[in-house]
Amino acid sequence: MATSHLNLNKHALSTTTANMTGEDKDGDKDGRSSKRLKKTAIVDNEETQSDSSRAETPQPLQVAKQDLSKPVKKNAFDEIMSKKPKPPPQPIQPSRPPNSRNPYALNSDPRSNLSLYLLNPPTSCPPGTLLFHTPSFVIIKDAFPKATVHALILPRDLKITHEHPIHILNSNPDLLASIRAISIQTRDILAKQLAVIHRHTSQTEITRQKAFEKMEDRAVTDPSFDPDSDENMAALPPHRDWAKTIKIGVHSRPSMSNFHVHVISEDMHSNSLKKKAHYNSFNSDFFVPLDDFPFEDVEGDVRIPGVKEGAMGGELKGDMRCWKCKRNFRNKFKELKEHLELEYDDWKRI
Repeated sequence: MATSHLNLNKHALSTTTANMTGEDKDGDKDGRSSKRLKKTAIVDNEETQSDSSRAETPQPLQVAKQDLSKPVKKNAFDEIMSKKPKPPPQPIQPSRPPNSRNPYALNSDPRSNLSLYLLNPPTSCPPGTLLFHTPSFVIIKDAFPKATVHALILPRDLKITHEHPIHILNSNPDLLASIRAISIQTRDILAKQLAVIHRHTSQTEITRQKAFEKMEDRAVTDPSFDPDSDENMAALPPHRDWAKTIKIGVHSRPSMSNFHVHVISEDMHSNSLKKKAHYNSFNSDFFVPLDDFPFEDVEGDVRIPGVKEGAMGGELKGDMRCWKCKRNFRNKFKELKEHLELEYDDWKRI
């Protein structure tokens, strides 16, 4: 039966084709008839073939088309089950292997300049850069200070030098304690430097110096009087508390790859302060004070890398506010710089 149907359809197809050839010459009307005949012949042929092959050839499943213009509704259970718990942020691992000549540096890492100071501090640090060093730390002056005094504390432990400071300070209480101690020592050194720098401008320092000069004059006429005795030095008017003008902390997204802690005066008076990001990196939540560690919320704090992408980038790009009077300069960096000079003139005279 299947063979006879095929022969009939072949005959019908050849007859239709011959008719189409002749009728196409007569005009559009005959052409349309020819198309209808051809369509009928093809449909008939497909039905015949489907009868003979239906049992052997699996037919595709018919899937209803989804109307993409309408949102798919989910029930409350589906909504709950679809929300996956957020994993805790993981420490950032170095993507490059250490340099064989300097293990503090990572191969082809342009942000590894601080590694030069760590390898052999007495010889590798440029003259005048090294403040002091211990077996565990190297303390240097920042090569591009963003304030009157600006130092960096560099841990020398190879196991942590490439770790992110936020993760380390939150997870290593022993290291945090040692960094607190070395940062106080560094702060006191910078405070003494500020006292020397501003001894002729700070009214507090001028008052103390005048009192000391009077004691020296007395020592000229009274040989038994010692102006340098502990008793007489304690009687002098106090120095200005420069330590309170110094900030200690880390950047939430450091620009250099080696672990470092900033110790910097609050005045933001420097020729190296050249753009908005420089200023906001020390005067927004981008700068994380050492006293904030360890964080109370180690999984939800946006200062932790991975908790909220772009959060700290927004801090760098946000409005600029004067560190002293809190005036908002928005994006007007030139105006801010001019204002900072006025604030600095007042600040150094206290």
